[in-house]
Amino acid sequence: MKAIITFIIVFAILVIIHEAGHLFFAKCAGILVREFAIGFGPKLFYHRDKSGTAYTVRLLPIGGYVRMAGWADRTAEIKPGTPITLLLDENNIVKKINLSHKVVLENGLPFEVEEIDLENKLFIRGFINGDETKAKTYKVDHDALIV
Repeated sequence: MKAIITFIIVFAILVIIHEAGHLFFAKCAGILVREFAIGFGPKLFYHRDKSGTAYTVRLLPIGGYVRMAGWADRTAEIKPGTPITLLLDENNIVKKINLSHKVVLENGLPFEVEEIDLENKLFIRGFINGDETKAKTYKVDHDALIV
């Protein structure tokens, strides 16, 4: 039993050092880091710092990861002219971006994209209901969901 506990502790220390290296160099390069996680599965501990990085400890202590902006977003390339639906919070910050024609966001705002940055500046600019007379710019939440 002592050997198993020692192995888990040593393995956890190695994972923390390894993932901290990813975190350090990503931040030095100016890459937005969305999450620094130790373990997998449900969250046991959660803290978000002022730069927006979420630090989590998860239930299964068998690894870890650093989730950087752009990794999950690569499959959802949003080009100018794309019709989407936005879900805004009470402060007009984008919480959801709906690219699907099958899913309908209740209270969603029909929007045509002119320019978007989901990696650095976190904004989206475009036209509401295809009205090309006045472009609107919205801030995108750090943890906005892309459907």
